[in-house]
Amino acid sequence: MKVEGVGPNGAKICIVGEAPGEQEEKKGIPFVGAAGKVLDDILEEVGIKRDECYITNLYKERPKSNDLSTVDRAELQRAFADLQAEITAVRPNVIVALGHYPLEYLTGYKSISDWRGSVIETSLGKVIPTYHPAGILREWTFRPISVVDWVKVKKESADAGIKTVARDIVIRPSFDDVTTFLRAIVSNRTKVAFDIEVETRQINCIAFATAPVHAMCIPFWFGASGSFWSEEQELEIWQLIKQVLEDSNVPKIAQNAQYDMTILRDLYGITVNGLGLDTMVAFHSIYPELPKGLDLLCSLYTDVSFYKYQRMTKDMDTFFRYNAMDAAVTFECAEKIAKEMEEFGITKFYYEHMHSLIVPLMDIGGKGVRIDSELRKKVTKELKIQEVELQDKLEKLVGHPLNVNSPKQMKGWLYDELKLKPKFKLRKDKGEKTLAADEEALDSLYRETHLEELRLVLGIRECRKLTSTYLEVEYDKENGVERARTSYLITGTETGRLSSRETVYGTGTNMQNIPKGSIRRMFVPDDGKTFVNADLSQAEARVVAWLAGENRLMQVFTNGGDIHRRNAANIFRKAEKDVTKDERELAKRIVHASNYGMGPITFAKNAGVSVAEAKKLLNAYFSEYPRIKLWHMSIENTLRKTRTLTTPLGRKRTFFNRWDSTLLREAYAYIPQSTVADVLNVGLRRCYAEYRNTDTNILLQIHDAVLLQTPTPGVANVARRVKELLTIPIQIGIQQLVIPVDVSIGPNWGELEKA
Repeated sequence: MKVEGVGPNGAKICIVGEAPGEQEEKKGIPFVGAAGKVLDDILEEVGIKRDECYITNLYKERPKSNDLSTVDRAELQRAFADLQAEITAVRPNVIVALGHYPLEYLTGYKSISDWRGSVIETSLGKVIPTYHPAGILREWTFRPISVVDWVKVKKESADAGIKTVARDIVIRPSFDDVTTFLRAIVSNRTKVAFDIEVETRQINCIAFATAPVHAMCIPFWFGASGSFWSEEQELEIWQLIKQVLEDSNVPKIAQNAQYDMTILRDLYGITVNGLGLDTMVAFHSIYPELPKGLDLLCSLYTDVSFYKYQRMTKDMDTFFRYNAMDAAVTFECAEKIAKEMEEFGITKFYYEHMHSLIVPLMDIGGKGVRIDSELRKKVTKELKIQEVELQDKLEKLVGHPLNVNSPKQMKGWLYDELKLKPKFKLRKDKGEKTLAADEEALDSLYRETHLEELRLVLGIRECRKLTSTYLEVEYDKENGVERARTSYLITGTETGRLSSRETVYGTGTNMQNIPKGSIRRMFVPDDGKTFVNADLSQAEARVVAWLAGENRLMQVFTNGGDIHRRNAANIFRKAEKDVTKDERELAKRIVHASNYGMGPITFAKNAGVSVAEAKKLLNAYFSEYPRIKLWHMSIENTLRKTRTLTTPLGRKRTFFNRWDSTLLREAYAYIPQSTVADVLNVGLRRCYAEYRNTDTNILLQIHDAVLLQTPTPGVANVARRVKELLTIPIQIGIQQLVIPVDVSIGPNWGELEKA
């Protein structure tokens, strides 16, 4: 049955979906099912009346499995011809392409995530693509972005014309143009946005924008073109660029400044001073849940259509224009993001807690940690031998070869051969469940069955993961010494905790998730130095106790000693001396589960107890510490009113996801995790200021800890001072919390003893 378009001829807005679903087929009207409800809610939110829009689909019949890929391309082309006639009859001012297929057929472009929010000129009129409501149902964080796109639709529906801002983009400047431009920036102290393009560890070009509408790309080379300047000219240009970038009186803007600043420092000896705003970090301070690439920012804050694909061009002028546009767009975004930070009340927090981390983290990541190369080889060999032994044992038990990293083989073995209870995971791209054989599924199956074969599988995968992630990584080598370097990401998590990854040059790895044991022992201090490790003690659990105002739990922490044993004594109603090892471990797990709203089923799996026992244990915890539940209720009430939570240090997060237990668990965890992250980074910056130009070096930040190295003769003094620097009072309501700092020292990262 065909589902024809509905709406008035002459509608200013024409909405084009992909194809009708089950409810649409039954009622004969487009967008009346679950996806239609999402569409209606967004239209109402932005002030667009549905009955004043013309709503249709590219394909008018319900496809097999609701999947347009099952429809023959020739048939889709015929459907598009009918759609063209339909749109021509309506004569809308703007056409909204919902999803991949309408985007492709209306514009010729693919990838809705790239092109959404762009205003695209076509023979049928201007088209604005955005996420299909069914895609929003699968990934709810698409919704706030889609709302912004619909605000643009409403604005563009006023008339059929395409309005663009005239931009003065210079891509082929003469030598005099370049030198005059750069000298004027320095002499006038002009605010500039800058952006570099890099290939094979060389800068192809650098762009400066002095306004959203004025930018210059300074080219150096492209492909086989050779240099654009004589040797003397290029030297003079770089000297002027150095003046611009190193002059702290020239305010600067960049997108992902750490990348550009690292390249300029390491390869060109230029230290960027006067960075006033990093658009990526600033946007993250307002919207930590959203992507933060310049392509998204561009679509939200400017009238510029998607242009990132131009970077891959073989055309020189297009490539240089892309570079200049990056600078111009960054400038425009910066002005609007700065205003939005003020409106959201986050400006002070951004500069004190996020912007101030950029330079320290660049320096810490660039310093790197020395590696004991011989131990690295030894541990690699040992793990590979262990892996072979585990694989042999597994195949003897299974009775045939089994590739534990093959999802297809693992699913067949787990669910066809062993007939285990199926584990599923959601495929967000298709919105459907699929059988799972990943780490989470395997771990869950092992906890349920305790099968030796599964234990072996997990062991093999762990060996391979450790080897590939930490041991067979390309590390930097200087004067015969290997160093593990990393890039820290200020925008890496929604909570404010740092994440890390390989360096901008592709070397190194994530240094924050390295497990304790043999891997950590291969990281050693430089000659004549000793490691100092400062760790915030039971930090998140303490913050929860103070946030909840749970005096009995606060007392457990204040009294010190074995906190988990004291907690177990309270929960199990017995003397500390009578608490068993298992009860202590359970108490440790209960604290985390209860504080962050873990349900009894999940807790039962994690703790290895029955669901009934899990319920009993959780109830015992809440009975002992009832204000934790009241704190959960206060979080829920705040979310219902504003969807926004604020930490004691001023970090904010708006929760965009759909209201469910997952959102609530994230909300319970947010303030404690964010508070600890920010407190640790306050201490990190204090250590950086204290030791920046000394023989003591900060080497790593590992979520709750900071690792330094210092000359061995003075290690005791440094240990004491680091403890002081990381001891930071936090005001939580009327109470003040000081998280204790445990300091340890040692000859390698894996062997540390209390200082």
